[in-house]
Amino acid sequence: MRIVNPAGEETRPQLTLAPRLTSLTGKKIALIDNTKHMAEVFLRELERLLQENYGVRDFEHYRKPHASVPIPNDVMQRLLGSCDAFIHGVAD
Repeated sequence: MRIVNPAGEETRPQLTLAPRLTSLTGKKIALIDNTKHMAEVFLRELERLLQENYGVRDFEHYRKPHASVPIPNDVMQRLLGSCDAFIHGVAD
């Protein structure tokens, strides 16, 4: 008899957090909508609050085709090059 452990073994690289922005004033924020129920509503309200209360200059929006798929690499590279911060909206 052969016994197999069904748990996948996964090795992940050690990641560190990006440095915190000192201010949001004048920044451009990427808003990522994961397509779950109410994510768009949440992100729209957050956009309004960030603009009114924290002086965020601009937003770039990306809506994933499905919650379970990652952001395509070309889109991620474009956002990394044009935005100061990311917010990934998850809602249900």
